[in-house]
Amino acid sequence: MTRRCDLHVHSKRSDRPGEWYLERLGAPESFTEPLEVHRLARARGMDFVTVSDHDTIDGALEIAHLPGVFLSCEITAAFPEDGAPIHLLVWGIDEEEHRETQRLRGDLYELRGYLRERGIVHAVAHPLFRVDDRLGLDHLEKLLLLFRRFENLNGHRDPRATELFGAVATALDEATIDAMAERQGIAPDEPEPWIKRLTGGSDDHCGLYVATTWTETPECASVSEFLALLAAGDHRPGGEVGGSLKLARSFQTLAHDYYRARVLNGSRLRNDPLAELLRRLAVGEIRPESGGAGALVRAAQRLFCFLPPLGATRPMPDLTARASARRRAAPALAREEERDVFERSCRYGQRVAARAIEQAAAAFDRGQPIAAVQALSTLAPAVVALSPFVAAFGFQHRDEPLHRAVAERFPAAAHLRDKSERIAWATDTLDDVNGVAVTVRTAAAHARRRDLPVTVLACRQTARESDFSLESFPPIWQRPLPRYEELTLAVPPFLEMIETIERERFREIVVSTPGPVGLTALAAGKLLGLELTGVYHTDFPRYVDLFAGERFGEFARSYMRWFYGAMDRVFVSSRAYLDELVELGLERERLRLLPRGVDSVRFAPERRRTGFFERWGLGAGTTLLYVGRLTREKNLEVLLDAFAAVAERRPGVHLAIVGDGPARGALEARAVGGVAFTGYLEGDELAAAYASADLFVFPSRTDTFGNVVLEAMASGLPVLATPVDGAVDLVVDGAT
Repeated sequence: MTRRCDLHVHSKRSDRPGEWYLERLGAPESFTEPLEVHRLARARGMDFVTVSDHDTIDGALEIAHLPGVFLSCEITAAFPEDGAPIHLLVWGIDEEEHRETQRLRGDLYELRGYLRERGIVHAVAHPLFRVDDRLGLDHLEKLLLLFRRFENLNGHRDPRATELFGAVATALDEATIDAMAERQGIAPDEPEPWIKRLTGGSDDHCGLYVATTWTETPECASVSEFLALLAAGDHRPGGEVGGSLKLARSFQTLAHDYYRARVLNGSRLRNDPLAELLRRLAVGEIRPESGGAGALVRAAQRLFCFLPPLGATRPMPDLTARASARRRAAPALAREEERDVFERSCRYGQRVAARAIEQAAAAFDRGQPIAAVQALSTLAPAVVALSPFVAAFGFQHRDEPLHRAVAERFPAAAHLRDKSERIAWATDTLDDVNGVAVTVRTAAAHARRRDLPVTVLACRQTARESDFSLESFPPIWQRPLPRYEELTLAVPPFLEMIETIERERFREIVVSTPGPVGLTALAAGKLLGLELTGVYHTDFPRYVDLFAGERFGEFARSYMRWFYGAMDRVFVSSRAYLDELVELGLERERLRLLPRGVDSVRFAPERRRTGFFERWGLGAGTTLLYVGRLTREKNLEVLLDAFAAVAERRPGVHLAIVGDGPARGALEARAVGGVAFTGYLEGDELAAAYASADLFVFPSRTDTFGNVVLEAMASGLPVLATPVDGAVDLVVDGAT
């Protein structure tokens, strides 16, 4: 038999929120009554009960008269040398000891001395969670030298912190302690200071997860015996670890409780616009009218999963209250309900977002930018409804830099430096015929053949077979890109994509495109603390200059500066574009040249076929070849005009144009005799087209590299290209 107690749990007396999400709401950290904590803990099998509120014992005092209860507190203490805060759990204290610990908490060293002098059982709470940004490796080493007991199993923190600290704590030895003592100037004053004891607690703030994580000891009959076993180190943690969906449920429940307690009854001051708006929406003082404003009001009445439905409708918001009631009664339903709430919240957000984006796109097509912005403003309810999940993802992974530093400092945790070896490669284009899609597909297939853990993330309505690892998300909205109809702009399900990246434990995200998929990948990388690698495939500002004018081109440059400036490193296709990105404002130190190659077995001179182009009406003679999309930015009008001039002077010269695109009709009308449009060619047919020509022509002035140039060279063709950017790194004038 063992005895259990949840050693880290909060009540409504923890009224100063530390998470930005709760701070923005103006909500306290908990609304759970101390008596409810006691009831839940007992119902869920705890033999002893305590409440460990932040810097107060008021909650514990409310239940101190009940059997098996002892007073506890989560103290916010600080290193006196720099003010870096930590949380320290103390158990079995009395009111005088509480007052003294509060007086001493500004100096962690004095506080520790007092706790040891009084024989108060204590532990460092969630040691790899930074209360603020000041906590670093040196502080962690000092804690390891000063304290014997640590809370390693926290019911609300991501399991990565548990794995990391567990690896460090269990591998400590005398030599490691001596080295840390020399670095930090602290001599441990306990016997065998390398032996650490670990505890567990739910860290519940909302009442859903009380007693789902605990500390257990051998059989004992009283609180004093239980505390004595803790003091002797005869204990171990047990129960659940945390996670982002679990934390989001806590945030939602706290927001729901806040709304019920403070907004519906009007207790928030009337000069709080947000609270007053929520109250008026909920009680019906604002009625949804027809039109745009009415649609916004109706949507707002459904925001956030905690507003009660008005009238006879039963929208998704009622879910949180119902799920919370079930969860309090049956904690075993946790994982199922967390995912259920997540999926329903996402579906709600997707409906709102799809409608807003569609209305904004329609307004933009009509040339009404103000109306487009107004349409996008109706996204606000979806943003608020999904904000608990965004907050939870960011909160769980904000300490990733510290985690990596810990793994690098302690050899026992070195294998945990990265979440895994897996790499995600995000792209907005995959099935299209363009250089980006070809590069991604080729690289991913090569990685699969070499058993490299690379997974492509894309957004597609219909799945196609692939010879590489692929995670495809159905778009919540899509449309052909204006003036580039063969390319589809698809908006992925934002939260589902981020949750997948977290669940799959990727260590790095490669981002190939700055569209909706790329933006979501960027957000995921920032929220989850992952390495971000950008690939600058396409010169979008020049495209925008060409299609929309320089004014919009400058906006595109600003956007690209922001987007790629957020990456840890950026690969570019040529030295010319590397220099351009430096001029754009990116740091040269973070830019890398992207190594490129070509399949020299597929693209080879031996693929040449005599008479290959006869099926398109081209006879014997000299054949010039272009391969690529038929679009305005490829500068093909210049090619056709130049060919017409050559054909007048050189009979027997032909031009084969391989590819397709929106400009094909206009180009065919412009072409003179001796020009053939083959459409798309793939595989062996494309390889034969290269090898069967005599000269490759590449008039584009916007390509950052030009895979087709390499393929032509591998096929034995000389190349005639415009002397700009990508081509200048590939073509040697007078030689190739």
